[in-house]
Amino acid sequence: MTSKRFGPLLAAALCGAMVAAYLVLWLGVGTLQIGRSDFTSTYVGATLLREGHGSSMYDEALQTPLHASLIAPDREGNLPFVNPPLAAALALPVSLLSLQDAYRLWSLLQFALLVAAVVVAIRAAPGRRSLAPLTQVTIGLVALACLGTWATLLLGQWDGLSAAGLAVSYACLRRRMPATAGAVLAVTALIAKPHLALGLAAFVIGVRDRRLILGAAGGAAASVLLSLLVAGPGGIAGFVGAAIHSTTRWQLANMVSLVGISGSVAGNGIASHVLAAVGSLVAILIAAALGAAMRSRPARLEAALAGAAVLSLLASPHAYWDDLALLVPALAWCLTVLAARPGGARRLGAGVVVAWIAISLASYVDIASDAAVPWGVLTPWALIGAAGLAIAVCRRQGATASPRAADGTPPRVQPPAGRDLDVRPMSAHPG
Repeated sequence: MTSKRFGPLLAAALCGAMVAAYLVLWLGVGTLQIGRSDFTSTYVGATLLREGHGSSMYDEALQTPLHASLIAPDREGNLPFVNPPLAAALALPVSLLSLQDAYRLWSLLQFALLVAAVVVAIRAAPGRRSLAPLTQVTIGLVALACLGTWATLLLGQWDGLSAAGLAVSYACLRRRMPATAGAVLAVTALIAKPHLALGLAAFVIGVRDRRLILGAAGGAAASVLLSLLVAGPGGIAGFVGAAIHSTTRWQLANMVSLVGISGSVAGNGIASHVLAAVGSLVAILIAAALGAAMRSRPARLEAALAGAAVLSLLASPHAYWDDLALLVPALAWCLTVLAARPGGARRLGAGVVVAWIAISLASYVDIASDAAVPWGVLTPWALIGAAGLAIAVCRRQGATASPRAADGTPPRVQPPAGRDLDVRPMSAHPG
């Protein structure tokens, strides 16, 4: 066996074993853990909607007795439903099953969406056809072998949908379908976790492509109208109130966004929220700048959109370890593009993998230590490093990158309306 095949085969075996271990651990989850998982809140919201309480499904006086009956004899406190009304509507069919069966089906569905996100991201990336099937499989398994995949499975969270939306949006940008990209990104974000999309929304605005912005605006408007149909004005108001209250309900120091850093420094008070708000605004502005940078040089799409996804996590007022799954497709398309470049762009590729490992290791340490003092939460610091890497790549592409794709063809990105992007060939590439 040649060394060129041995490396990818070893990486595929190790990462595949990790993904398999996640599934085995998930199979071992018992009734008590299912009742205490995040999915229970989704199940409660969907059940209340199914029973005709759409306008009042965020009322904890209704949620608490239903939650207690579902997890009895356990007496864990109510985990409130804080997702948008469309989340309850989408989860309504599984509420016809028992809590245990619904949890299993839901977790598998989210895992399948994560796998689909990886496949879509790899297939859309420039130069993918030049890669051996083993290399593509390895990239997919490396992307999936992260704590976000495990946490999404165990908690029955929504992050598979968020990741799939990001992957499809990226593929649409590559295929010159900016309106569809914006609509998909907006709808998938607003179904369950709009707070994770602040940086991505800024990226869309920064690109200043009318089709992209109008697509996102249309998707957002359609989501709001559907939410009104599902829950009425009372349900919308209930969601807003629940979302605001969720930022003060839990320990800030346990979050993986910039809120986690401010919470580690200043506790759960007003000072932490102010510090986090300032940091989030900076992250959002940088994400918008990445969008503007991609507009002038479309070959930056992979690094710029991946950086915006990382900055979206950092800017979120409420983000936990399962939300790291949002980065799974971003890693997949970045590694695919790097592997397809002449020489594999080894140094840059190694830097991306190191950043990915650092994020995962920081997450494992945070969970094991409960983000303990003296060091506080580590994950957001690793995310800051990853964002810095994406920004550095974009800056280097500004000086030396070819606006053509890695396989030598013009980038499949729709030019902004009213302006033709420069696609003249230039020499050299980043990394």
